[in-house]
Amino acid sequence: MYADDINLLCCPVTAEPLELSNSVTDEDGEIISGELRSVPSGNLYPIRNGIPRFVELTSYNSSWDYKWTEIDQGKGLNYKTLDKNDVAYRTHDLFDRNDHNGRAYRHAEGKLALDAGCGVGQCTIKLLLEHGPAKVVSLDLTRGVDMFRKIMLERYPQFRRRILMVQSSIFQMPFRDETFDYAFSMGVMQHTGDTRKALTQIAKALKVGGEINFWIYGAVSVHIDNVETGRKVPMTLGGFVPYFFFYLWAMFQIRMFRKLPHRFAVIVIKMFSSDLWYRLCSLPVVGLLFRGIFATVMHPDRDYRYINNYDGWCNSWAETWTEPEIFPTVRECNIVILGICEWEIGIWGEKKLGFYH
Repeated sequence: MYADDINLLCCPVTAEPLELSNSVTDEDGEIISGELRSVPSGNLYPIRNGIPRFVELTSYNSSWDYKWTEIDQGKGLNYKTLDKNDVAYRTHDLFDRNDHNGRAYRHAEGKLALDAGCGVGQCTIKLLLEHGPAKVVSLDLTRGVDMFRKIMLERYPQFRRRILMVQSSIFQMPFRDETFDYAFSMGVMQHTGDTRKALTQIAKALKVGGEINFWIYGAVSVHIDNVETGRKVPMTLGGFVPYFFFYLWAMFQIRMFRKLPHRFAVIVIKMFSSDLWYRLCSLPVVGLLFRGIFATVMHPDRDYRYINNYDGWCNSWAETWTEPEIFPTVRECNIVILGICEWEIGIWGEKKLGFYH
């Protein structure tokens, strides 16, 4: 972080301004270590590795800390989702699927943006490369911010002054209300244990007239009866039974992995992420049987399979939602919907007071 960045922050407990002390800077003037003290209450927050830290524990989803520090380790595996020539882009891309023909990111151009739940920062980087915000504050609960910093310094050093990485809880962010012109959160809030509260906190940090773009897991809709003329819905009563049992089996596996000792769960996930299992799942016809036993991520890179299998099966929280369930919170946050992603559930909107009254 740099000295000018301090003005963007406040004490997450009292909202008081922060003062810098005991700082060490590098030749570029970046603050590598030091302390931020709230005035006048005196709450202290350390700066380590150039990143201000407003949380010491990552208890509400410790699996993410393991995912970034022990599996990714700064390789930036999820950056594959930005490469249109990679299989990962076709299956896991969130950024472009929520661009609404490019309109959803335009509000960030030349302005201050928040990436709420940045992980290793692939969406921050894509926003900077394609839509030119003046600055992005990239926040994450975990030490994924350290992995992001490593990737940024190695691959995108030109953005060093335009990214402020912050380690903080999404439920107690170190920002004053109405700080940001634009906020986005791609595939994060459903992992917090309180999706609606997370959305509320992000909206509070957004200026009136600012725009928000978020995506969360959509609950699967099963169409049992499709008889109206002109309807072309592939899921019918005949296909309901295998569909239903597949999701029962998947939910059983997820709950089993959450209850297993973490060390043992990691061993099992590694086994099902192996090249051998991938080849078995790739076999014609019979591969469906292996995928029914364990539906590995179908990607040729073993590390990418491993990190995403771990994410899918070992996450402490991975809530799913329908649009009617999440809309009341959108309304309470004064978010006027500008677009809805066809890949459930993604919402792009503007913070506009009084619209729903």
